[in-house]
Order: sequence, then C-alpha cells, then structure tokens
Amino acid sequence: MRYTECMKLIAQVKLQPTPDQHALLLRTLEQANAACDYLSGRAWEAQTFGKFALQNLAYHETKATFGLSAQMVVRCILP
Repeated sequence: MRYTECMKLIAQVKLQPTPDQHALLLRTLEQANAACDYLSGRAWEAQTFGKFALQNLAYHETKATFGLSAQMVVRCILP
C-alpha cells in the first residue's frame, strides 16, 4: 500500500470590486442571510434539522423566494 502526502496551498487575495460589483455582492449576501433566517424558521416549525431532510423540505421554495443560485441555497442549508 502506498502512502501519499497531501499539501494544502492557500492563497490570500483581496477583492477589489467595482462599485456595481460591490452592490451586487452586498445584495447577494443580504439575500443569503435572509434565506438562512427563513430556513432556520422552517426547520424549527417542522422540527427538521438534518441536512437532507431540510433540503427536501425547503430547498425549492427558498431558491424561488430569495432568487439565489442552487449552490448558495445548499450552502445556507449546510450546518
């Protein structure tokens, strides 16, 4: 059996968005925060706290309500 070492590389970058990009990023962050609040409420109402159970319960309505991408909604659902 072979042992393979893995090395993690980290790069620090500084975003320098234009004013329009900044506004869009801020809007996305606000929508994601609102989606997290909404998902938390739905989880407590349904007493459903598992990742997959909550995704089945509220993924589509959260995506439609907040206009977020699929990846953003899934990241809001993950613990």
